[in-house]
Amino acid sequence: MMEYIDINTLNPAEYNPRLLSPEAQEELKKSISELGIIKPIIIRRSDNRIMAGHQRTKTMKLLGYTHVPAFILDEVNSTDEVRFNQLHNYAECEVSELQPDIRVSIPEGTEGFYTVPNKDIVMVTKGTTNSRVVDLTKMILRYGQFANAVCDHTGKVIISTVYAKTVKLLGMNLLVYVLPEGKDETALKYFSKEYGVFEYSHLDRKTYIQSFAQKMRLRQKNGVQCGHSRSTLYETLVIPFITKDMRILDFGAGQKDYATMLQKKGYLVDAIEFFHRKDGADIIDEKEIRQDCLAICKTLSEHGLYDVVVCDSVLNSVNSLEDEKNVLLSLSALCKPGGMIFWSGIPLLFAQKSSDRKETHDYRSKAVFLDANNFTANFRFGEWYFQHYHSIADVYRLTSQYIGDEIKVYEKGLEINNKRELRGSSFQVSAINERKLSKQEYVDALKHEFTLPLPNNRRWDLDKDILPIFEKL
Repeated sequence: MMEYIDINTLNPAEYNPRLLSPEAQEELKKSISELGIIKPIIIRRSDNRIMAGHQRTKTMKLLGYTHVPAFILDEVNSTDEVRFNQLHNYAECEVSELQPDIRVSIPEGTEGFYTVPNKDIVMVTKGTTNSRVVDLTKMILRYGQFANAVCDHTGKVIISTVYAKTVKLLGMNLLVYVLPEGKDETALKYFSKEYGVFEYSHLDRKTYIQSFAQKMRLRQKNGVQCGHSRSTLYETLVIPFITKDMRILDFGAGQKDYATMLQKKGYLVDAIEFFHRKDGADIIDEKEIRQDCLAICKTLSEHGLYDVVVCDSVLNSVNSLEDEKNVLLSLSALCKPGGMIFWSGIPLLFAQKSSDRKETHDYRSKAVFLDANNFTANFRFGEWYFQHYHSIADVYRLTSQYIGDEIKVYEKGLEINNKRELRGSSFQVSAINERKLSKQEYVDALKHEFTLPLPNNRRWDLDKDILPIFEKL
């Protein structure tokens, strides 16, 4: 149920990931001045914490509002609190050609908030944003309705049609705001604008949380493969290329499944994952990681830099652009000049399209909320968890800048050029290492990677082992 609440009793959330430019703030002021409050905010009942509607609340204060319409929700967990923020920013402003055509029956002359019985909601067309419907359904079933639609004076829903579709499919009544006649174009004008962008740079980052993204490789349960059992990078590029006289490093090796398999077959493979977990336990295996670092130091001391360095599904789980740079520079630092570097990631286009898949049972269907650098953030396990996506231009630019210009990019084992965008669920890269940068830049990158943060405000100190050896090389 929507209620009106004293604006001075509201508490903003410190994590709010959406930022508003001064120009957007002014547009929001104009919108509220011309249309009034046609979209309630969402707050948590226990402490009046704003979960969605921070910018609207700030603007209403500037305009002198004393009470605001709000959906007040009970017992919202921390993960869903953030998801409300992201989904609500979508549900309240979504205006696109992909939206369904929804009509509602309203009494003649109705203006303002009005509750439409489910039987009076007509879905003329279904639209193509089913993954959003899935996300909205989960939230509504868990906490109740948390948004409203906006319709013109004839009953045509023009804003938040996907939310209206979700409510119709759930058999619920729908709260709508009925615009006065002649105001629909004004509403569409304002709600088609971009009121801020997602911005995650101010959020706390605990790098070891990213280890939850580690995929199971080559695993079986009761004789049946489980999880993401095969690495496209290894299967299509690395294994066909390597020989048993090459020195190979798997950097960011996850649970080291491929490295272990290749070692058993006689390949000279070292592997390190700074947050490798003990099998069957959610504990970082610090003893094994230290041993892996010493193995790398031994190889560097006795044989020099590696012939091949592999970095599989790591760069889509970095926290920041700076982390991405340090990973790529570390790959180049540990690979000999003229050696081969392989890396892989998730295409930007795949992430964008995953929100608009028609088949909602597709495991890849999920809503993503990208910032300007194509990071998305989710609150999982009580911490922020980041994913990063790349366009074909990003792949060529990064590889050329930090590794070398002899680059090949693949999808599903087939080489593609930089004339078309990456379309699949993953991409793979091979590049000859040119060692373009200064020694100090490589040293700085390795120091960063080998001193990554650990739980309980600790950091790795592995730099003291590897840096003296690297500098001699």
